[in-house]
Amino acid sequence: MKSNKTNESEIYHSRYAIELRSISKSFGLVQANKDISLKIKSGTIHGIVGENGAGKSTLMNILYGLHQPDSGEILINDNTTSIRSSADAIASGIGMVHQHFMLVPNFTVLENVMLGSEGGGMLEGETETLATLDSLGKDYGMEVDPYAIVEELPVGIRQRVEVIKAIKGGANILILDEPTGVLTPGEAKNLFSILRVLKEKGITIILITHKLEEIMSITDTVSIMRDGMIVGHRNTAKTSPGDLAELMVGREVLLQVDRGKANPGDVKLA
Repeated sequence: MKSNKTNESEIYHSRYAIELRSISKSFGLVQANKDISLKIKSGTIHGIVGENGAGKSTLMNILYGLHQPDSGEILINDNTTSIRSSADAIASGIGMVHQHFMLVPNFTVLENVMLGSEGGGMLEGETETLATLDSLGKDYGMEVDPYAIVEELPVGIRQRVEVIKAIKGGANILILDEPTGVLTPGEAKNLFSILRVLKEKGITIILITHKLEEIMSITDTVSIMRDGMIVGHRNTAKTSPGDLAELMVGREVLLQVDRGKANPGDVKLA
């Protein structure tokens, strides 16, 4: 047990935000996750990379309470935690931004952020949420018009609303499942800028992706999944796209292909 003499700052930085121990999950005859163990340090950006079907989303859905593991244990900030639903996850300080957004399209930003956390009187909730939106905009660079209708917003701003909703709900662990799949390069760049600010504020971020350039540019550490298993952990600064790709597919991968010069023939259709 840690000494009580350790100051609060040292405790925060020395503990793991998340620890998964021997997590397994099957759907019928398909085993999506096989005996997965994983530790993620507080205040870091941790990537989980793998091909489609590797089991990344299933693992994060277990952490967020959308699936129940067949076996295994989850620890949040060193405490064994039972996560039976998304409500349990939120109560444990976990927020998730899904690949397909969970916003009500014809509601305003304000209404979406308030949804599910209205608290007391409606007017009090609205006043408090407006103040929170203003604060998050200034502190994290996530400015957004609270009265804008969600379905009229660009995709990147809708995703920003999802992040805001998670942070407002008290999340200090944020899961993002394939967050750039629907974003333009410019929107992805803005998202990564926000993630870096969130990290500076002490929020732990889990980034699920199969894009190696994203892993290399934004993460501190990365775990690689293949066929439902964790096949490696890496410090991002000490690995390479080639190393990660080889672990993802189980064989050597050529990331660059030398192509000969094109020799077009006669015109067949004009």
